[in-house]
Amino acid sequence: MNRNPKLSLGRVAAVTGDRVAPNDASSTVVKSRDRSVDVLKGIGIIVVIMGHVDLSAVGGAFISYLYSFNVALFFIVAGYLWKDKPGQGFFAFAVVKARQIYLPYVVLFCVSLLYGHLIVRYVFGEYVIPFDFVDSVKALLFSSEWLNSVPTFNFALWFLPIFFISTLVFWVLQRVRDMRIYVPLIVIIALSALPFQSMLPGRPILAINVLPVALAFMGFGFLLRRWVPVGRIPWLALVGLFGVSIILAWQFPGNVAGVGTLWYFPGAVASFIVYLRIARDIESSSFLAYVGEYSLLMFGLHSLVAKSYLFTGTTRLFDEWASGLMGYVLNVTYVVIGTFIIVKVYRWVRERVADARRGRYASVPLGPPISGADA
Repeated sequence: MNRNPKLSLGRVAAVTGDRVAPNDASSTVVKSRDRSVDVLKGIGIIVVIMGHVDLSAVGGAFISYLYSFNVALFFIVAGYLWKDKPGQGFFAFAVVKARQIYLPYVVLFCVSLLYGHLIVRYVFGEYVIPFDFVDSVKALLFSSEWLNSVPTFNFALWFLPIFFISTLVFWVLQRVRDMRIYVPLIVIIALSALPFQSMLPGRPILAINVLPVALAFMGFGFLLRRWVPVGRIPWLALVGLFGVSIILAWQFPGNVAGVGTLWYFPGAVASFIVYLRIARDIESSSFLAYVGEYSLLMFGLHSLVAKSYLFTGTTRLFDEWASGLMGYVLNVTYVVIGTFIIVKVYRWVRERVADARRGRYASVPLGPPISGADA
């Protein structure tokens, strides 16, 4: 199983024990973002938004298709882009991931709580339950269904804590270097999803029943990057995969919190392959690449924008389009563009503040030069 891949500027492979993770930016001399994966995440964010607006105008089959891969896609992407940093221990890794995933969750939770108590209550004029410190702390710590016990209007945040936990556990799984052990282990974890979710149905604390599903998808993503040349798959085969994903979503509907059947896994993986190939063919899309690059912000804010839809006059402005299927498209477009603009403004302000801070520090005198005698 041991391999010794040749390293080159065109295709750099990061050696992680017996496994080889091609194009691993954390371990190579040349660091670059995979733009096609950013585009894929951009597509994924739009699919998530499509499932989080008013769905009364679309059929159940379409809803089943959206939920067959919308969240699973991000777990697969995490495994597909997995980076083993040489010499980095578990604690250092956990600190990095806490800063990248859990800290944004805490910030977004607080923003959502302020949004509910201030904007929804005083601007939109809706009744909002009074602030309760204990309930708010429980919602922050337990996530999952507890997010609905306080007025965050952002239930989608449940994903971030379990994503953080899954990433930490997956780091441990990645210590298994032998593929003869690793592959069966991922399969066993996938098989454990059904009994695990049967024992913990619904939305338990931290949505922990999603853990085996998340780990399995992350493992599948890692193996896909290693073994499946997605860019070489012929379009006829991709059309077949797309058809398979639709049939499986129709016949065996489910979601990451309730897969229902093991057929959920191949259906989601098939969708990932199809949309990754599409993303590679349209990777020049600056809009989708930007949405994907800042997918965490887009994900964390889109529910708040969706809540504002009925209070902004959009339905009155587009009165003839505000119902039925066109109303659904209008709603999705509003949330996508509105969230995109907020993220753009946030990034612009942050960059201006950073520029100002750099300028201030640059203008501070560093003191007199050190002479030879002082040295």
